[in-house]
Amino acid sequence: MLDLNNVSEIENKDPDGYLKILAETPALCKNVLDDFLKIQLPRRKFEKVVICAMGGSAIGADLAKSLLEQKTNLMIQVIRDYNLPNWVDNKTLVIAISYSGNTEETLTAFYQAKKRNSQIYVIASGGKLIEQAKNNLFDYYLLPTGLPPRTAWGLSFILVNELLRKYGLLPDDQLDSEKMIEEMSLALKNYDHHLSIEENPAKKIALGLTETVPIIFGAEHLGVVARRWKGQFNENAKIPSFYEELPELNHNSQQGLECIEPIKQRLSYIILDSNNYHPRNQLRAKVVNESWSNNGFDTTLVQVGGDSAFEETIRVVILGDYVSVYLALLLEKNPVKFEAIEELKRHLKTEEYTNELLK
Repeated sequence: MLDLNNVSEIENKDPDGYLKILAETPALCKNVLDDFLKIQLPRRKFEKVVICAMGGSAIGADLAKSLLEQKTNLMIQVIRDYNLPNWVDNKTLVIAISYSGNTEETLTAFYQAKKRNSQIYVIASGGKLIEQAKNNLFDYYLLPTGLPPRTAWGLSFILVNELLRKYGLLPDDQLDSEKMIEEMSLALKNYDHHLSIEENPAKKIALGLTETVPIIFGAEHLGVVARRWKGQFNENAKIPSFYEELPELNHNSQQGLECIEPIKQRLSYIILDSNNYHPRNQLRAKVVNESWSNNGFDTTLVQVGGDSAFEETIRVVILGDYVSVYLALLLEKNPVKFEAIEELKRHLKTEEYTNELLK
């Protein structure tokens, strides 16, 4: 098995440079932020905001939504599907995000929004979505190319945040994008691959997951982060993984404590804890960790700290990204590749479907 103390061995196992992409993310986010702030957009009034996106393109929007809804009265819904809710109309801002610009679910929702005369803003690196934006004179932002889509979460987070601010929908003191980039930079240093296992919490966690299915528990702002960890384990490490949210999981999943021993040995539970939770959720996280551990399950309680939910969200996202990459390398998987997803798209004939949809 890979020696996570051996820097050259780690780099050799990462031929497409996922760790390099992670290290360069703050600089890329700063470039995109500076570029976007130069764009002039009129202040507008919208009654509702809908963000249409899937997978890695959606998670940045999910994170922004989870933090904004605790600070503002703005109603935001993230749609990870084909169909828009019936209430989406010409007074709704629809933000369509697809890193490739060719995601069929997002294109379908975009098409519906166009038919309903919604106000549309497009974020993509190219593809049919940018082509449609240009043809229909919709505002758009062109993302930098060449990234695995899931590594662009910081870009979508910043762009959603700053777009809503430009339209006058957010006060200037909410979700400071510069602060977010600073937090990313600081967090990255804690999990850098040059650090030894003893110094690096991400490496320690990854080493405990090599033969199990990780299940991540989170609450409130870290519920979305639990989803991010799950997706990163799927796409980077190429393993099954699942997530659930407190307190809901206590009303069903808790009964899984009684499962048979062979299943128990194949599961690892990661509980994302926080001093920023509601006091009852703080208690639930600790009780859940103790109860599952006392019943023979492998558990890890994660608490990175932070003065606010905002700081903590960024820190725990970065930790999860590094855990998933180190786990991928331990399992001899290339974290950049996502061939199974591309194969699925070929079976679904995504290209033919979207061509027919938009013709």
